[in-house]
Amino acid sequence: MKLHCEPKPVLAVCLNPAWQKILTFKKIHYGEVNRAMALSTCGGGKGVNVARVFRLLGLPVAVAAFVGGHNGRCLMKEFLDSGVQPLTVEFEGETRCCCTLISQEDNAATELIEPSATIPPTVVQALLDKIIAAMDSFGAVTLSGTVSPGVPPDFYAQVARCARAAGVPVVLDAVKSIAPTLTEGVHVLKINAAELRELTGLDNMRAGGDKLLATYEHLHCVAVTDGPRPAGLFTRGMAKRIILPPLTSLVSAIGGGDCATAIMARRLAEEPNSQNLPQFFAEALACASASCLTATPSVFEPTLAQELMNKAIIEDL
Repeated sequence: MKLHCEPKPVLAVCLNPAWQKILTFKKIHYGEVNRAMALSTCGGGKGVNVARVFRLLGLPVAVAAFVGGHNGRCLMKEFLDSGVQPLTVEFEGETRCCCTLISQEDNAATELIEPSATIPPTVVQALLDKIIAAMDSFGAVTLSGTVSPGVPPDFYAQVARCARAAGVPVVLDAVKSIAPTLTEGVHVLKINAAELRELTGLDNMRAGGDKLLATYEHLHCVAVTDGPRPAGLFTRGMAKRIILPPLTSLVSAIGGGDCATAIMARRLAEEPNSQNLPQFFAEALACASASCLTATPSVFEPTLAQELMNKAIIEDL
């Protein structure tokens, strides 16, 4: 996989980070005592997963996040050890811990998510101020997932407004309360088929994409995943279906969507006005598929991703 290491890092905004524990079992028996075969830990949350892709590929990335307590210190250590630029603000509570339970015989991954701490208004404003002050230094911005309690619903919108003013492309991977952000403008809205139905009330992927593009004048592209089924990419005047070869096995799909977000953001940072969005999305989907074969979120083998990309089919929808 060839990526151009342009000098500006991507900023991954992660307003609900976590410390992740991954327990692997031969088979989980619900309602009984289960002893794990293996345990690993890593940073969690969609934006943190996005950043992991960049470091895997040796590319610069920054993470904007709230960090607190022991779990927050673990997260900060991972940032520093892996070369992630931390754009963080501490708070007095505890960063949540999430557990992934992998059942090998079932090819199933179960996610257990702790409630998030409430972020004080002064901490929220401090992080927003940091992001706005540093915006010109980034090549692209990703806005991923839910926000912690205490974070106002227009936080993403304020970041998107600043990014558009600075000419920095934004990839939005969220569905709750995103109308203000779409109104401010994002380059790519990356969602799954169920989220598209939630936003538009439409079952047809193309009709849903067209509706969003007609509603939000500053939205450039809608990229829709649908698990192992074909994905869709929509701009004004273009509709593409993207088909990847099926996977013969699965370890964990957690973090796959974040892989796709990361690759889309990287390509937009390199070529913000590119006409190659279908190729970018096919590459993003190939990386996401490859990550489903590993237990750690967003980690994949680049050679395998390239093989999947080579077999991708891009056709008019």
